[in-house]
Amino acid sequence: MKTYKKIMNGLAFVEKCILAATTVLILVLTVGNVFSRKVIHQSWSFTEELVVAVFVLITLIAAALACREGELVNLSLLLDRLPEKAQKPFMIIDTVFCVAFTSVLFKYGMDKVLTQMENGKRTFVLNWPEWIFWSFVPIGAACMILHFIEFCMNYCSNEEKEEKVND
Repeated sequence: MKTYKKIMNGLAFVEKCILAATTVLILVLTVGNVFSRKVIHQSWSFTEELVVAVFVLITLIAAALACREGELVNLSLLLDRLPEKAQKPFMIIDTVFCVAFTSVLFKYGMDKVLTQMENGKRTFVLNWPEWIFWSFVPIGAACMILHFIEFCMNYCSNEEKEEKVND
């Protein structure tokens, strides 16, 4: 379990670094584009393409980090009202549904990536392979799956520790 925790902490650190770097990238590109349009009267046409793609990455990585803390939108209203003995099984069921949904997201994201690779389709302005941007979907989905499982394991193990303390 300690090795798993270290791996997940390492993954979370990498995700936080990605979030910080991509946020700075978006800030620089957007401010640079506005400056360029207003002062030089030249628009950076590539910024819209890049910023939209990076927003997808930011959204999915941030959602994954929220899953890690159990802060992603869920129905805790129901879980909080259940008896303590029913909360653990309900959390496991909730995690199974969340992982199933995110697995579908991962599958369709991978299908899109593979299709884009086969077709050799490229972006309009940057002329980069589109699969690069579409790969953000399965990457984010994989991180979410790992963090859903991590949160469920933490929830269940903490509950067991609390039961031992109370006995």
